[in-house]
Amino acid sequence: MNKTLFKYIFKMQLKAMIFVSIFVFCLILLFDFAEMTRKHPISNVSETLFAIKLSLLRTPSTFCEIFHYVYFITATFSLWNLCQSNQITILKAAGKSPQQILYPFFCFAVLMAVMWLFIAHPMGLLAEVAYNKNISADASAEVNSDVWIDCSTNNNRMIFMKNICDGKIEGLGIFNVNDGQRIFAQQALVKEASLILKNVTLINGDGMKNVDTIEIFIVSSDLIKLLSKSPKKQDIYYLYKVYRIQKKDSVTLKSYELELHRLLSNCYNFILFALAAAIICFPVNRYKTKTNIAIKVISISIFLKFTNNMLESLAYSGAVPVQFACWSILLTLTCILIAILIWKEA
Repeated sequence: MNKTLFKYIFKMQLKAMIFVSIFVFCLILLFDFAEMTRKHPISNVSETLFAIKLSLLRTPSTFCEIFHYVYFITATFSLWNLCQSNQITILKAAGKSPQQILYPFFCFAVLMAVMWLFIAHPMGLLAEVAYNKNISADASAEVNSDVWIDCSTNNNRMIFMKNICDGKIEGLGIFNVNDGQRIFAQQALVKEASLILKNVTLINGDGMKNVDTIEIFIVSSDLIKLLSKSPKKQDIYYLYKVYRIQKKDSVTLKSYELELHRLLSNCYNFILFALAAAIICFPVNRYKTKTNIAIKVISISIFLKFTNNMLESLAYSGAVPVQFACWSILLTLTCILIAILIWKEA
């Protein structure tokens, strides 16, 4: 594919992406501002500016959650415009295959995926942190709740932490999967290579025993400290750091692995949506109306969102593996869409 044609299609997508992104961002901002005025009634200019500030801080995180759907709209209507203006027909007459025509769309999808993962998503999280600090002064002290650590492959134990904040744990439970021994502690402190448990109850086959303080060695303190932050509020850099340490310690953190794979699968959604856009718009001799295309875009988006949420819930409960939950539907849809594209263009 010559460079001129590639640049033309690439720039067309970039302009459409900027326009759609600004429109969607402003729409989210408008609804968010209306929600802010409902939660925080305004009566003067100062309160109005504060509500606008809160909306501007919360909108980026919401926008990042739907950024891949924004690209889906951009790719679909960019292809549709090429079809409507007979440019696709001209390209095919010039000997260009559907794969060559879609090449700039896939390249643009990869660029958007990289920008979302390493720039947009971290910035959205930072904006959300700033929003929480403006709402409440206590928001800076983040507390992570209901954390399970699977150490069964290492020392046959499961660890549960009710709340963890800055290396301090409240409500700690340690379960031995072999003999059923259980350890419950009201509080625990993270040291360099151990956990200091306070107000401890030991339960085993001989009965129950209360102990004021004990020290145990199970997982590294570096991993425990990282768990003070909820996985759903962390970027790819933080999640990869947790993933690397947990693999080093031979433990499993299902919620963190699930969030890591969810971010990576969201990147793959950009490529999947480029392929779905081709299925919606091709073949070029069957022009669709904008309403018809919009219905298909919405239907595919809702289906993908519903199935992903369902599979992620099953993975979190342990019914299915994390990798299966995040990737099975995407890879299946990819195979189906490629088969449909080949059949349509045969």
